[in-house]
Amino acid sequence: MVQDRILKALKKSRKVGKEDERTVQAVEKLKSRKRLSSEEFIRVYDALWKKGPELKYRNPDSWNNFEKS
Repeated sequence: MVQDRILKALKKSRKVGKEDERTVQAVEKLKSRKRLSSEEFIRVYDALWKKGPELKYRNPDSWNNFEKS
């Protein structure tokens, strides 16, 4: 189930242009249910990574003031 989702996401990223020979090899290993090396895992992770929204706190030290009172 998770493997299918990963493969679909990698297929979408390949269309965008992030295709690399090592990434293709990692996809083939995933399809054949073989273990990925650490380098292959990092390549797959980088292909799937999306930057999320930044968090901004109004007053990050307010919890410190709350404890003192």
